[in-house]
Amino acid sequence: MPVEVISQDELQRRGSPTTIDLIKSLPVSGPVLGDSNQFSTAAQGQVGAGTINLRGLGSLRTLVLVNGRRVVSSAGAGSGGVDTNMLPVSAIGRVEVLKDGAAATYGSDAIAGVVNFITRTNFDGVEVNADYRYVDGSNGDYNLSAVYGKVFDSASVLFSAGYQHRSRLKTTDRDWSYRPYLENPSGYSVLGQPPSFLPLSATGAPTAGVTRDANCTNVGGFAGFSGATPACYFTYIPFDNLVEHEDRYHVFAQANVDLTEKTKFHVEAYWAKTDLPRMRFSPAFPPIQGPNGPGSVGVFSTPITNPGALTALQQAGLSAAQIAATSRISLTLFRPLGAGGNPLYDNGGQVGYRNYDIYRVAAGLTGELPIAGIGYDLGVTYSHTQNRQHTPDIFIDKLQRALNGLGGAGCRTNTPGTNGCVYFNPFSNGYAGNPALGLTNPGFVSGNANGVELLEWLFERGSETRQRQDLFVVDLVFNGELGIELPGGKVGWAAGGQYRTTDFQSTLRSPFQDVRVTPCPVPGTTNCTLATGPYIFLGQGTPQQLEDSVYAFFAETNLPITDALNAQLAIRYEDYGGLTGSTTNPKLALKWQIVDSFALRGSVGTTFRGPTPGNRSTNSVTGLSGIQAAGNNFKSVDFTGNPAVGPEKAFTYNIGAIFQTDVGRGSLRVIGDYWHFNIEDQITTVPAQVVATSVGGVGNGTQLVNCGAALRSLITFNNNNTCTQGVTVGNDIQRVRSDTVNGPRTKVTGIDGSIDYKMPDVLSGDVSFGASFSRLVKYDIGEFSVNGVFISAPYKALGFTNYDRFPGTVSKLRGAAYAEYTRDEHNLRVDLTYIGGATDNRGPTTVQTGSSTNCNVANAQAGIATNCQLTTIGLKVKSFYSFDATYRIELPWDTTVSASVFNIFDRDPSAARLEASYDPFIGNPYGRTYKIAVRKKF
Repeated sequence: MPVEVISQDELQRRGSPTTIDLIKSLPVSGPVLGDSNQFSTAAQGQVGAGTINLRGLGSLRTLVLVNGRRVVSSAGAGSGGVDTNMLPVSAIGRVEVLKDGAAATYGSDAIAGVVNFITRTNFDGVEVNADYRYVDGSNGDYNLSAVYGKVFDSASVLFSAGYQHRSRLKTTDRDWSYRPYLENPSGYSVLGQPPSFLPLSATGAPTAGVTRDANCTNVGGFAGFSGATPACYFTYIPFDNLVEHEDRYHVFAQANVDLTEKTKFHVEAYWAKTDLPRMRFSPAFPPIQGPNGPGSVGVFSTPITNPGALTALQQAGLSAAQIAATSRISLTLFRPLGAGGNPLYDNGGQVGYRNYDIYRVAAGLTGELPIAGIGYDLGVTYSHTQNRQHTPDIFIDKLQRALNGLGGAGCRTNTPGTNGCVYFNPFSNGYAGNPALGLTNPGFVSGNANGVELLEWLFERGSETRQRQDLFVVDLVFNGELGIELPGGKVGWAAGGQYRTTDFQSTLRSPFQDVRVTPCPVPGTTNCTLATGPYIFLGQGTPQQLEDSVYAFFAETNLPITDALNAQLAIRYEDYGGLTGSTTNPKLALKWQIVDSFALRGSVGTTFRGPTPGNRSTNSVTGLSGIQAAGNNFKSVDFTGNPAVGPEKAFTYNIGAIFQTDVGRGSLRVIGDYWHFNIEDQITTVPAQVVATSVGGVGNGTQLVNCGAALRSLITFNNNNTCTQGVTVGNDIQRVRSDTVNGPRTKVTGIDGSIDYKMPDVLSGDVSFGASFSRLVKYDIGEFSVNGVFISAPYKALGFTNYDRFPGTVSKLRGAAYAEYTRDEHNLRVDLTYIGGATDNRGPTTVQTGSSTNCNVANAQAGIATNCQLTTIGLKVKSFYSFDATYRIELPWDTTVSASVFNIFDRDPSAARLEASYDPFIGNPYGRTYKIAVRKKF
């Protein structure tokens, strides 16, 4: 079988990369989470978590083990499987990567393969490690760890503990991450601050047209148009981070005891925690719902008696007559806080938090029964993980009350602006400038500024979503020989069973988060037409309690047909119960050693992945995504479960060759494999982007939608979900429903290759070099339909970014190469990591340079659009490569020092039409970094 082994010593020679850096350097691994980028929908519930994604088939199709036994998947919304950032890295001795479908042996989730993290054994003594990585623009990253081990006559113990710190990296520390609106509109919102507003008379008649706040450009906004409506486009990117502040801790212990000559006992336990204490967001989110239900445009208003209102009208140049006729101002395109920052958080973006923790205990007993030499392996594993997260938001009812002059915790009257009641100023004259960009606002009036006490009252800061997941597994395996001898030796066998149960629970700390308790904008009201909840932006949920139990039985045999030809047969049965049912999967693997230097290998079989408890839930989880049909403005996406979703299955095969020989004074090894996956009934969700564009089209949000589209029922529009043909536009989309289903067929094929050459006695040392690659040949997605409703046509995902569809970025080629020289206590190694680029399948988009009623891609390409231009940033996201060098020296007193330079040539990531202007699944935001590491043994 194609297995790659990475030893602890190799990791040290490569500069001791973090787990996520190691995973990203593997050519066989596709895009993974780990670099904290909150703008990817897949990462929103898992910012700071890590995953592994063999073959690019999705992280949930890679089984992650520790010492051969399962680990609980992370519990957050949109879980990507096991959080690899919370593995006990200081205790890891080697990593084994099985690059072949292996569900027949290991069970669910092993469609793409298995990654097994194996802890150190037979370590005797004490080891202390420390390293620091300098990152330009941040305070750097550092790690501390200690390991203690003791080997006795018939037992051994190992203890380890570690701490990792990752400093935040602001977007403003990388000038490529925030670009002008006309170049990349993705990081801008038409729901801006400063706002655009419509002055109204007492009868509701406009006293002037929609007016843009006069200080728009002074505080960093783009003075543009949404159709014919003046708008101040606000960029939230300077208030966000590329990488969040992270603190990570872990403690690990294990013991091995020889109870008898043939009976051995193993027990291990570890605890780990990741803490993101200050995760940055926009200063305030835009409203997607208001006092009267779903909506973004003109859903809030303020009277002319608001102290900031008169100033705003005067600064905007309205005449004295217009101002005198104005009674109320509709906030047409608006968010409560924006360019002026949020005074609650050092005038930066809002601050939330993410906390993840895990503890795991595993024990195993191996031995031999007094029956025909039959061996046994009994294992029991329990692991528990918990995810706690808080994201602040503003209350709808409180905001409108404050706009009316009835804001503040001390408000005790219905008379605006008196007896402790204060106004909220929604205009730019209430703040001194843009703190993120260092801009001064010439229109600032200090007496109109909003007080911190008022903002404290407006925000919900006591919310918290807590999700936990428990996994309990019992494995029992018997093994032995059948008593049948083939020309190559005796036939071996193994058979056993597995029982595992998963328990998932989600709780909400605040009653305002619970749709059952607070379904409407006004707390205490329960009879609203649409249950939007009390927040202007965030959705709600309900507490959940889900449980899943799976029974499995398997058998496998090893057939040494001849000395040169070996076969392995395996079959596994798993039963999920309920509507999901059961699945049976066989596998055959062969290896033919044709001559000493050359062998062929191959495998064929079926493999599978069962649904998670969340997949089978009747509840929904709300996420956020920039919706292309809405001009890339963020909208709520409701991910709903499906009790009837079944397991996905895959037919896989692998054909490979291994060539090893001596060449000159050195040894050469060449390995090549061709592999194929055909996945049916994949467990997926109906893509929110596909739903939205099928109804709303593609554009800057001003294009008309198709109210008669087949997927209209999955969209919630503003104005209480009203869709009027010829009137409703893309930016009127407020929510998109994304149902869990068994989706289209996926075919993926590729070629892996590696070459390694080692030669001793070169300049009194040893030289080795090599290269490896994974080249995808095909990544085809079949036609997608659900219950007879057409979702999307078949398409080829290979070489495309797929930002708006499954499976995300798919580079054609990933590769790595190294050259290494070792002489006595010195070691020098240079590594190259390469990730191929991709084409943005969405094509170009448009931006308005002035008022326009026909600005769309087709008209712009035809040259008939007015005040409209195409933006082509990121149509081709270029490849990214990094040269890294590490020098290691072994000093006296069992001390080792290494120095590394990563990304020697200081390459920036290629531009992409995403919020932070780069693709985190191709590029790296760090630039050139430097690392020093010290290891001391006692």
